[in-house]
Amino acid sequence: MKHPITQKLRFLLIYALIWLFIMGIHMGTLTFMYEINVWFAMADGLIFNTLYAFLGVALWYPVFYNNPEKQSFSNLIINHLSIMSLSLAFWISLGIFICKLIFNETDAYLEFVEDGISWRIFTGVFFYFIIVMLYYLYIYGQNLKEHMFQESRLREKINEAELQTLKSQINPHFLFNSLNSLSSLTLTNPEKAHEMIIKLSGFLRYSLAHDPNKLIPLRKEIENVESYIAVEKIRFGEKLIFEKEINQACYEQKVPFLILQPLIENAIKHGVYESTEPITLKISCKPQTDNSIQITISNNFDPEALPRKGTGTGIKNIIERLRIIYQLNDLFTYQKTENSFEVQIIIPSKPAFNESIDI
Repeated sequence: MKHPITQKLRFLLIYALIWLFIMGIHMGTLTFMYEINVWFAMADGLIFNTLYAFLGVALWYPVFYNNPEKQSFSNLIINHLSIMSLSLAFWISLGIFICKLIFNETDAYLEFVEDGISWRIFTGVFFYFIIVMLYYLYIYGQNLKEHMFQESRLREKINEAELQTLKSQINPHFLFNSLNSLSSLTLTNPEKAHEMIIKLSGFLRYSLAHDPNKLIPLRKEIENVESYIAVEKIRFGEKLIFEKEINQACYEQKVPFLILQPLIENAIKHGVYESTEPITLKISCKPQTDNSIQITISNNFDPEALPRKGTGTGIKNIIERLRIIYQLNDLFTYQKTENSFEVQIIIPSKPAFNESIDI
């Protein structure tokens, strides 16, 4: 985040004008209330206010790095009390040193400077409080602006992806092959055909009935994956082996809608289709120490089979959805060996934005 004062010349000029106004009040107060010589009053105002103006610019950095959201309130107060004490000590000491250097033969004024430490401390504390509060308000405003921008981007991303999502939810090839298998089963195994109809209808109902912009429990995503795989197993039989190892603590964790299905489709497409040997597709999930969950999807494949070409759009969309929803760039990783492929997804405990914004 850029410095709110130095990022633009206009802001720097406004800041300088504010301190010139404060300097005028300072000089007037010393001249009319304390009856200090006008030249001494001007010098006093110029020295101490110029120093604090530079100090005010420097205070941005401890404010920026003392994020109230990342530490306790007590630590925040202790940090600022320490910073304020050091800042005021430096400001007053340097100001007095400069005054003595310039007015070393003016005993009356130097005596006033040393006797006025108490009210300078009071003034310094007041300025510190105002500057720090303004900086925190600026940070809050910038964060709010960034959140609104990200929310707008997210909504645009959802709108742009809605058509593609509808297309991917009901894969025409998947439906065509499933209906062909169902047609054969009605003649050879009516009971299994009935089971397949139930599984297929459950899969389609889930794909169409849920709001694609909402987070849903992982349990429902796993149930949908099981329905999808059950239908595919009708086609591939023993060639497709499905395993799952889900920690009970993971089931109620909320995840983006249909975040797993593209990966399952990808595993079947590149693993099962071209292999002559049984392929094991496994889903596992375990909780992490920071209340996130780690989902792992792995499958083996035939290294001698001719690889099927793909655009990679499904995986790219998943990575982008995770990045926008959780504002993190390292939630999706994968590794490929000679005969296996594994994907890992980290799902944080909460999205970056409030769930009510329809993510």
